[in-house]
Amino acid sequence: MKKSIVTLLLIMIALKTEAQSSVFSVIDSLLIKGNYQEALFTLEKEKPKTIEVLDKLGSIYQSIGNYNKAIEFYKEALSIENREELKVKLGSAYNSTGLSSKAIAIYEDIIKNDTTNLLVTQNLGKLYLAKNKAKTAEKLYRFLKSKDSLNPNYPYQIGVCLEKRNKNLAMGQSYLDAYNLDTLHLKSIYGLSKFFKELRMKDSTMLFIDKGLKIDSSNVNFIQLKANILYSSKEFEGAIKQLTKLDSLNFKSITTYEMFGMCYYKLKEYEKAEAYFKKALSIDRTDSKVLYRLGSLYYEQKDIKMAQLYLRQSVMFGRGDLDKQYLLSGIIEKEALNLKAAIKNFKEAVKYNYKNSDALFQLAFTSDSYFKDLKIALKYYQRYIRNFEGKSPKLTEYANRRIAEIKKEYFLKGEIVE
Repeated sequence: MKKSIVTLLLIMIALKTEAQSSVFSVIDSLLIKGNYQEALFTLEKEKPKTIEVLDKLGSIYQSIGNYNKAIEFYKEALSIENREELKVKLGSAYNSTGLSSKAIAIYEDIIKNDTTNLLVTQNLGKLYLAKNKAKTAEKLYRFLKSKDSLNPNYPYQIGVCLEKRNKNLAMGQSYLDAYNLDTLHLKSIYGLSKFFKELRMKDSTMLFIDKGLKIDSSNVNFIQLKANILYSSKEFEGAIKQLTKLDSLNFKSITTYEMFGMCYYKLKEYEKAEAYFKKALSIDRTDSKVLYRLGSLYYEQKDIKMAQLYLRQSVMFGRGDLDKQYLLSGIIEKEALNLKAAIKNFKEAVKYNYKNSDALFQLAFTSDSYFKDLKIALKYYQRYIRNFEGKSPKLTEYANRRIAEIKKEYFLKGEIVE
């Protein structure tokens, strides 16, 4: 009798397993055709809700982006049995829905009990980096590197961790380690390009940029970087060639259009420069830097009204770095013999940037012409010499001469000034 019952139970289990396998075959055929809703409807009717059914439901919901439903089914499955692969999926769903702290807690628990799960370790490293825990992430990637010394992604990620910790030389070496493992590893090549750019080693920078472009000629990151290097080297026509490539790739940004405009501005092709500055403003009408560029452009073309209009707008929308705007506004007022207004602008320029030597000299020079009390100009000339002596031999000579002349003039009047 007992044997009959056991046999019957085994037959029932086998039939249920076979029936569920048949259901999964139907589900898989629906998923292949993209019939997700029908697959879900069929699965949700399935009784009993075994761990396999719940896992499948979670996976489908995760694949269509309904992460909260996926989490619900993964948690229900885990309540039946604590399986590592289900915990991995739950962590992934938490991360996808933006609950990265919960994903980290799950991944930490997994690798605490199973250090062989390198995929989870790698995902945890990425999450630590996203949370600015670079030092902790670095430890994980060094562990991964010790387990798989031929994987270039691990020294690359170590380089990313070191970059976040401002350990730039070690970062560069780590990127180089990754490149030596795989000379086609684009991320490492790009990291090395930026590394050598920071060191101002143009030849090495261009070498790695060109390596990257040889692998992927339409890579926006490398094209941008090359344009930037060429612009900084005053190779404006070469920069334009790279910027044109970006344009052909339909890459639009304020920075790109501004650089386009500046290249043409430096080449004195003002009409083209104006067109690109205005393209930049079509993306953001309030960009203070581009508004200043247009103000400078119109000043060069002697269109003072338009120059003043754009300079005023630049100041209006600016956020702190306004010394250049006020300096140019002051020069325009000085040239129009509005010395009081010029002095006001020069003072603002110096206030926003005390390191702007041109603004301080203009303030001294204009005060010298405007105020009867020459002690005001003397104070600014002395300040210029204290802070910027030798920066411009011509201006330094002029400032020293005026300091001596003003002191002499007061001395002849019977007053000693320091």
